[in-house]
Amino acid sequence: MTNLDRTGFIDVQFNEICINAYREGFPFALYRLPNSENTILIVSSNKNQINQKIDLEDSKNGFVASPFINNNGKDSIFIEADFIVELSTNSLQILKNNEFLYNILTQAISFNSFFDSPQFSKEIDDLERSEYLNKVEKAKNYIKSTTTEKIVLSRRKTFGAIKTESFYSVFFKLENAYKSAFISCIFLPWADQIWLGATPEILVTKNQDSFQTVALAGTQASKNQLGEEIHINDALWSHKEIEEQALVSRYIINCFKKVRVREYLEEGPKTIKAGNLLHLNSKFTVNLKDINFPQFGTVMLDLLHPTSAVCGMPKSESLEFLLNNENYDRELYSGFIGPVNINNTSQLYVNLRTMKIQNSEFTLFAGGGITENSIPEKEWIETELKFNTLLNIL
Repeated sequence: MTNLDRTGFIDVQFNEICINAYREGFPFALYRLPNSENTILIVSSNKNQINQKIDLEDSKNGFVASPFINNNGKDSIFIEADFIVELSTNSLQILKNNEFLYNILTQAISFNSFFDSPQFSKEIDDLERSEYLNKVEKAKNYIKSTTTEKIVLSRRKTFGAIKTESFYSVFFKLENAYKSAFISCIFLPWADQIWLGATPEILVTKNQDSFQTVALAGTQASKNQLGEEIHINDALWSHKEIEEQALVSRYIINCFKKVRVREYLEEGPKTIKAGNLLHLNSKFTVNLKDINFPQFGTVMLDLLHPTSAVCGMPKSESLEFLLNNENYDRELYSGFIGPVNINNTSQLYVNLRTMKIQNSEFTLFAGGGITENSIPEKEWIETELKFNTLLNIL
């Protein structure tokens, strides 16, 4: 471990390393785990795109970014951890060194033009709104005419212009605003894309002893009509929202049943706060010492993604509807992202509340679970609330 602490310049030095990685075209992942004080940067010396199926038990340490449609895991992007640096409250430490990257990434630079305010519009496009409401109605009719129980319909919107190198300031604004979320910034140089986000939803957490996943569904604003914060114990949930969350929980339990694992702990559902939103959340834990299943983590990852919380139930029917009607490529939105085998732990999150910066424009993504009881206008409002998670930061 190499300590780079220069009193008074810790944040600036970390900034330099991040900007240098971007300028030199090295793939990287910058992230902070929920409720952590430490920020970690993983940089790969390989500038080429690496797609591979992730093996949670045997993978090298690194960071994975998997798209929503990932060809049974084979399209997952892997950023190998050739260089790892950690920023804590009072120090900057290199956890894994690479002399080649060290010499490039630790050069001093100037930041004068990096931190501009993005130019964007929050105006609602009436045609876009009408098209989304029609899709919700179409999804409801599909549900009524098939055995489908839920379809998670999404939309994207390009809001305006932003300097790409502003990613650093946006990331740290997200860190400060959403302490309980997984904050990430991923640079994919071959696509000239930066993905930033603050997601509340764990897909898989695995270490040597345990496996965890969550069922997260149902959404409402964290403030009432008077602008007052709603205490999590006072949140009221509709039948539609409770049923939506129950569907996700049943989906996870069915995945356990497929691999004949019955030894698990279920906690919840309970209300949690994520930024400006409230959700219903249940946590499932498996003690890996209690089951004789060495590849359990990887098998469950394959079964869980895409979860019913981002796709629907049953998976095959809802996915078919989305591919035929959503009319755009979700890319990394609603895929999964996170560190793999860092300190013998893999922590993967569903990539929600995310934005893409490409060609100096930023695009946001949002969606919601449609059931036969859905009200199209309310579904539209829910996507607007989810957009605001990031718009409020910008």
